[in-house]
Amino acid sequence: MILRSNYVLKALCFGLIGLSSCVCMGQQFAFEFGSTLSRFDYTLANGSKADYLIPSAGLSFGIHGIQTLLDTSTISASSGKKSIYFNQHPLLRKIVSALHYEIGFEYLQMNALGNQQKISFSYQTDFIGLQAGIGANIPIFKGFTFSGNLVVQGQKMIQGNQLIANQYYNLQENEQFRGIQVLLGYRAEIIKKLNEKISLYGAFQESQTYHSAELGTSYLNFCPRQILIGLRLSK
Repeated sequence: MILRSNYVLKALCFGLIGLSSCVCMGQQFAFEFGSTLSRFDYTLANGSKADYLIPSAGLSFGIHGIQTLLDTSTISASSGKKSIYFNQHPLLRKIVSALHYEIGFEYLQMNALGNQQKISFSYQTDFIGLQAGIGANIPIFKGFTFSGNLVVQGQKMIQGNQLIANQYYNLQENEQFRGIQVLLGYRAEIIKKLNEKISLYGAFQESQTYHSAELGTSYLNFCPRQILIGLRLSK
């Protein structure tokens, strides 16, 4: 447990570095923390799916910078061609101003448990990486907003081990774990605006890798689901 705590502290240090760049990039920055429930989708060399792995929970946190595609306050104060065009097309202005993009730092613990032929085993891994997304904000009522996003992540394992019976194995030596993992997915948020500068939100995110191989070769896909709470701060 002490060993794993050291990796969490390292991830926090990377997060603080990411925080400074996120603040510089976006109109808002968001800090979030929550739980990850990961499924390891393992395909055997004969093409069949392993049915002895079950999801296990882990930690998750992230720091994101968020930028709208069209800043309506800037448009209103400007007298240029762009401002004139969007003022003449209010519907288009409303649609574009609802769109946003974001980029940030993510830390994930992706874990799994299993039991085969009465032998128990587990996987514990720590990943850090970057996440980018694009989506839209839709006002609901009384200061609540729904946000839907498409996301892509690039994750690299910084620590991982497999426990079989009472023996540990280093997953850094396993090709299916040690490479950069590219995950695609979606994200949904409910945001509550508290004042002009601060908002609270809850989020659900699901993503996965899409590895494949020829018959005769096994492969592994990671499928994390994240439940998060967070705080958004506006400049």
